[in-house]
Amino acid sequence: MQENNQQVFMENESISRLITRFAGPALIGMLANALYNIVDRIFVGHIVGAKGIAAIAVSFPCMLLSTSIGFLIGIGAASRISILMGEGKRQKAEQTLGNSLSISLVLGVLFLCGGRLLFRQILGLSGASETIYPIASEYLSVVLYGVLFSIVSFTLSCGIKASGSPSYAMGSQAIGAMANIVLDALFVVCLDMGVRGAALATVISQVISAVWAVVYFFLPGAALRLRRRFVLSVDREAFARIFAVGVPSCLVQLNFVLVHGMITYTSNRYGGDLAVSATGIFVSLDSLLFMPAVAIADACQPIVGFNYGAKKIDRVIATVRTGVLITSVFYAVSFIIIMTNAEIFVRMFNSTDQELIRTTATAMRFANIGLPFMGISIVNSSLLQGLGRGREGMILAAIRFGLFLWMPLLILPGIFGLYGAWGSFPVSDIGGTVASGLSMYYTIKRLKKEGRPA
Repeated sequence: MQENNQQVFMENESISRLITRFAGPALIGMLANALYNIVDRIFVGHIVGAKGIAAIAVSFPCMLLSTSIGFLIGIGAASRISILMGEGKRQKAEQTLGNSLSISLVLGVLFLCGGRLLFRQILGLSGASETIYPIASEYLSVVLYGVLFSIVSFTLSCGIKASGSPSYAMGSQAIGAMANIVLDALFVVCLDMGVRGAALATVISQVISAVWAVVYFFLPGAALRLRRRFVLSVDREAFARIFAVGVPSCLVQLNFVLVHGMITYTSNRYGGDLAVSATGIFVSLDSLLFMPAVAIADACQPIVGFNYGAKKIDRVIATVRTGVLITSVFYAVSFIIIMTNAEIFVRMFNSTDQELIRTTATAMRFANIGLPFMGISIVNSSLLQGLGRGREGMILAAIRFGLFLWMPLLILPGIFGLYGAWGSFPVSDIGGTVASGLSMYYTIKRLKKEGRPA
């Protein structure tokens, strides 16, 4: 009965209410996920200082790399599950869910082993100086043990949301974030364990989050079940569909890994440890401040997927238009706030180092010049994910990041130094918006043709 009610709700409820229903929990879940790293930096920034922030910043690309695995599996599985639920194929949806968990476990173990073997090289490529490296290695050597649980938690949360229970998906991230805050206060402040305490707090919190996500699929009201036969069996079609849609999202996240590593390396080259600390803070603030818009775009994906599976093309198009409008307004407001009040946000991490505050505020203003144009880009990404068009998403990601971000990132720092590195972001934002706008126009044009009666 609950499954039938959910289907009626997805097919007939107003688009704005659906987006609100999915975006609220998605926002809280994203906020909770971002807080793992942000809270570590806040506690370490006030207790250890700027070098502690820099140590976590150079460790961050490795953690982003693990997140890219979660995107690969979770986003791909969520897209497929949404479409299958819209088509009424519950068993196939459960098969996709089970296979997504098995992939998560295998890749999580492989990542842990590889990270333990190569973390020295990873920190070196991320721009860790001789003074920062000992602190960074102390942090990363511990936090790597939480990678497997982080990947499982993210993957299953995507499946929970795609099956129509965004509030519970939010809870799996929120409970981990709350545990991380409490444990950071205990380990870093009370027990004076420094960056190692922050890393330990993160690992324990990720374990809690993963357990919470697994429990959902055994509750009486769950729309899908996590069945052992699907976890242990291999379905080639499910694997292919997961990877086809998940690869573009994974590549986007991998790009963030490379960009973050390049930015921290460039920051160390042109500005030293202080610039690395500033970069770490502004990247954290970006992930925190823009999450409402990202949550709205994220909320569009299951709505698009379900209604596309149910052949309700008009509702797919309405979802895209509403998503673009809301995200564009939010980004415009965020742009004004950042340009006028950047210093206030930086003081969350360190309120005494005035040079660090000035440098970070400058980085934020330079990097976010192209912010008002970002709504189209993120909603178009969700549109392609919801439709299961992984190849188009991959091509678009290659254009946006290869042409509009990496070329400026390789060229501009040599001319303008640190400011050139920060200035690469608005070039990517504006160029990516043009490419996404064209992609969205032709995608909607094709959808309208599909929706016309024969």
